[in-house]
Amino acid sequence: MDVIRRILSVTIAIIASALMQEPSAFCGTAEFQPTIANKNQPPGKASEGMVWIPGGEFSMGAVVNGEGSHEMPMASNDSQPVHRVYVDGFWMDATPVTNARFEKFVRATGYVTIAERTPTKEEFPTAPEENLVAGSVVFAPTDHEVPLNDHYQWWSYVKGANWRHPLGPQSDIKGKENYPVVQIAYPDAEAYAKWAGKRLPTEAEFEFAARGGLSGKTYVWGDEFRPGGKWMANTWQGKFPVKGIGLITTRRSPAKAA
Repeated sequence: MDVIRRILSVTIAIIASALMQEPSAFCGTAEFQPTIANKNQPPGKASEGMVWIPGGEFSMGAVVNGEGSHEMPMASNDSQPVHRVYVDGFWMDATPVTNARFEKFVRATGYVTIAERTPTKEEFPTAPEENLVAGSVVFAPTDHEVPLNDHYQWWSYVKGANWRHPLGPQSDIKGKENYPVVQIAYPDAEAYAKWAGKRLPTEAEFEFAARGGLSGKTYVWGDEFRPGGKWMANTWQGKFPVKGIGLITTRRSPAKAA
């Protein structure tokens, strides 16, 4: 378990939505106040693949019923209470970092990710010797419905799983150069961002951008998961975490963008 906790699989998924609407266009709820976007213009020309997020004041967080990530749609307990936050304008990548981009970084620097490093006894003195192997956690769907109060039921530590082999040694990323890189820990993301001459967004910046100007909505497009029966994103189908029944892809986020 100690080794599993070692890997914080954070894909450098940087979602951006430029908020260029008038404040009156934003909506709020009883728990959330309207977003007030800045009207400032970008300070210069955008770098390749980046968009300007003008920032502003918004209601950050989520309303949970005490179960947090144990209930759908899995808002964590530490996201409450809803509170007002102001962020300055900032540049943000328009898409997640791809396998191709991360490979370019690794080739240029020789960087070795956390998942590729063998954990030591000094790091995890109570871990059995046989558990001290390089790897990462891999999603393993259950064969029946389970309570959502124990994520170890659907995540397994797999020896040899890393960004080059996302599901384990028998998997690879051939033909997936433009897929988002996965099996990335926070220090890996920081190292990549530094090499790219950028930085990771703060939690507040990320949430401001991801909300796309909406206030207090469950999803970036509203409160209904499938409005009019339409799939809005590449999301889980079926009963989580039982094996999914297909894959839905979308080329563009429904969130407002300039």
